[in-house]
Order: sequence, then C-alpha cells, then structure tokens
Amino acid sequence: MDTTIGKKPGAAPTGATPEPSDDERRRHRRVDLTLKARVLKGDGEEEPCLVINISAGGALLKAVNPPQAGEKVVVYIDTVGRHEGLVIRSSKHHFAVDYRGRRAKSKRAADQITYAVNNPHMRLERRQNPRIGTEEPTVLTLENGESFACEMLDISLTGASIAIDPKPELGAVVHIGRTKAKVVRRHEKGVGLVFLGAAEKMEDVIKNAKSPIETQPVGAGLAPQFGKKGASG
Repeated sequence: MDTTIGKKPGAAPTGATPEPSDDERRRHRRVDLTLKARVLKGDGEEEPCLVINISAGGALLKAVNPPQAGEKVVVYIDTVGRHEGLVIRSSKHHFAVDYRGRRAKSKRAADQITYAVNNPHMRLERRQNPRIGTEEPTVLTLENGESFACEMLDISLTGASIAIDPKPELGAVVHIGRTKAKVVRRHEKGVGLVFLGAAEKMEDVIKNAKSPIETQPVGAGLAPQFGKKGASG
C-alpha cells in the first residue's frame, strides 16, 4: 500500500512531531460567542464582563475596568467554567486571557463551548449571572439537622444545582455548605437551589458552598448519604 498518497511535497518525515489532531484543532478554535462572565482580578476586585470570542485555551472579554496585561486573574464564564489565567493584552475596555492548562480541563471547556454554540437559548439572554459547572462534593443540611453528602453540578451568584438522593421537598430551607438556600425545583439528578442572601463575589459563593468537612464522592459522582441522625456508625 502506498503510504505517500495525500502527502504534500516536503512533508515531515516519519518520527517528526505529528500534526495536531482534529480534536486538538477543535479545542483551540476561536469562535465568536457572547457569554456572560465575571473576572476576579489580582487585587481581589471582582466585576462582571462579557465574552467576545473564546477558545478552549483563552478568551477575549469586554469590561468597564479591565485588568492589566501581565495580571493573573480568574474568569468565570457561563457554561464554560472557572479558569485561572494570565492577561496577555489589555486596552480601554477589552482584555485577552490565556488560561491553557490541563488537557482534561481544556477538553471539557471545548465541549462546553461546542454545546453553547449549538444551543443559542443557553447564551446571553438565559440568566443574569454566569453559572459555573463544577464537580465539588459538599454537604446539604436540612432545618432539622439531618445532613446528606451531595455534589454541586453548577453554581452562580444566586443559586446552585446539586445532585442528591433523596431529594429535599420543594420549598425546604437548607444549608449547602455554609450557605443558606431554598429548594425551588427538582430535576433528574437532584434539586435546584436559590441562595437566601446577597453575594458579590463568585469566589466567595463557591468557597462557602463547599463542604465544611471532607467528603469523597463514589460511584457515578454522587457521595452516599452520611451524617444522618440516628444512622449507625
């Protein structure tokens, strides 16, 4: 079989660094996509911003007071997730962030971007604040003190979606981590919560919603019930 078919003259010899795969190209393809976001600057200030275009390794964003070039930041991009990165350029109302990191996280970001591109209803008009996908184990505590291990699926400044079984009743007031919340909907994996109290920083929301103790998810990513009153040790 002639292995030279389709090769261009001067192609790299066998053993040379291979060309990027289709998956690699897809992950770093930049697309024009308007998504809500927030940026946590190096000085601790956090403000809303807007994605102009994005790839799995970086994004161009618009903000009233953008961070400066060379500044380390954290960006929270709706549907795409939380990314730590470096501002590689900045102008009056725009800044570009490079957040290339672990391959697995880059692949997840590419998948989320692809999903957003193909689902226009998931974009700008969907909600006021960006909702960040996460896989954080945490603890939900009912008003009577019963506690259940669970997993956060996504979180925003105003609420969260969690995977939990059994599911709390609609209208129940609970604590997710250290944050007080109300159950407002049920879904296939668990429940949706609205936080009872104002929050200004996404980083604080994520920190306070995490488990105050260590939990270890098992099986399909959902930690088993634990800490329930009357449960055997």
